[in-house]
Amino acid sequence: MTTLFECSPRRVVAAAVLGVALSGGASAQAPTVAPTVAPAKQRYVQGSWVNLRESAQSSARIVAQVPANTVLQQLTERDGWCAVLYAGDARLGPPLPEPVQAHIACNLLADQPLTLAQAGKDAARAFWVAPSANRMRAYGNALPRPAALQLPALAKSHTPEMPVQYPLRPEWEAAKKLMRGGVLLRPEQEIDRGRPVNPLDGVKLATRAVDHIPAVAPLAALPTLPAIAPSYFRSHASVALLHETEADGLAAVAGTRISVIPTKEPYGSFNRHSGPEIEFVTGFWDVGGADLAFAPALTLYAITHQGLVGARTLGRRYWDISNADHYCGGHYPGKGFDDPRNDETTAVRGYAKVSDSAEVLVRLVVPGKLPPDAVKVRSRRYATSWMIPAEPPERPKPQRKNTAVLVHQIDVDHDGVADILRIDTPSPGGMSFEPIFEWRWYLNINGQWFPAGYWVDQECT
Repeated sequence: MTTLFECSPRRVVAAAVLGVALSGGASAQAPTVAPTVAPAKQRYVQGSWVNLRESAQSSARIVAQVPANTVLQQLTERDGWCAVLYAGDARLGPPLPEPVQAHIACNLLADQPLTLAQAGKDAARAFWVAPSANRMRAYGNALPRPAALQLPALAKSHTPEMPVQYPLRPEWEAAKKLMRGGVLLRPEQEIDRGRPVNPLDGVKLATRAVDHIPAVAPLAALPTLPAIAPSYFRSHASVALLHETEADGLAAVAGTRISVIPTKEPYGSFNRHSGPEIEFVTGFWDVGGADLAFAPALTLYAITHQGLVGARTLGRRYWDISNADHYCGGHYPGKGFDDPRNDETTAVRGYAKVSDSAEVLVRLVVPGKLPPDAVKVRSRRYATSWMIPAEPPERPKPQRKNTAVLVHQIDVDHDGVADILRIDTPSPGGMSFEPIFEWRWYLNINGQWFPAGYWVDQECT
């Protein structure tokens, strides 16, 4: 939560201590001695949005407001107040023509900048430590709302589609301005795959019937994987799958600038089969709808079952911040970036043409360029089945449904070592009992398998 810290600065004249001291009775020819002046010390603001004041009093005039990790030059310290120089912050705008002399409570300064881990669950500080689209959303959701703008009151005062007005906050306006201009992200702050795993541990069949869902037969032959070794992807920053991360992670790995462009104000709404009272407000704080923009455009690669490599660029896209609950259908239970449509992207010359209906195994971004040459794909089937119960007159007798676990090994550089895995695990659909699949992706990062997202299918009424 953002806190407006009361940090009182006053103007400090650093050269005031450079007067000449003459001892009583000394001759005019006696040498003068200037007192020793400690050099300015670089300090970092620790609060999320801090007031710099004209004098060392909490009621003094505010001369500047600065976010976490702003660099200040500390001149002196007295009675818990630090005299500082503030030259501006690139996140807020260009450098100031002249440094501002001010005061700040010394307990809001540190010798080292904050890290994301230190910011913890403080959404405001986390945003200013590492600005990103997702952290901006968390920041907006964490801003304190007056009682009239909390959901119980809004459900009484607002009808669906009725705009919700939020008050202006200087720190939030600064955050929106920063993100509208775009930021560069660091892969190590956006991509966290955890520990290496054995991908086959994720192959779990529902071998016991649950309610009306039939049991799945155990595999006759267990899946196997070839030996793994370091290959195409040598670090976590060398690749990001659309199936494991959102726009922030893709932009970080691709090295492109990401922007948030607000498009509409927030309004109340409700989930499917609910209402008419509103159940949520769209967006975050006063951003009810937004687009994400990438400069330069993201290059999204697609690898098909046949090993063809397609590439399309994406410069701007609608950001789904509706806040509605997922209803049904295939989706990413965790993070994920929905497959781009051809009508919102531009084909890259020299790559295979991949239609919207093509069977794509994996979509990814890389820091540079993925070669357009076809990759090697090896797919193996491990048979399983279940009995679809009788349902006269359409199905007078039970029928066996044959299907399989599929293990797809993708060798990007043709060195005989798989770089990407996708494992498809079937289960009976809840209504038709036809196979629906869970897809799990894994990446070979320097000779170890790491989880890289999953997708679950779901039947809808």
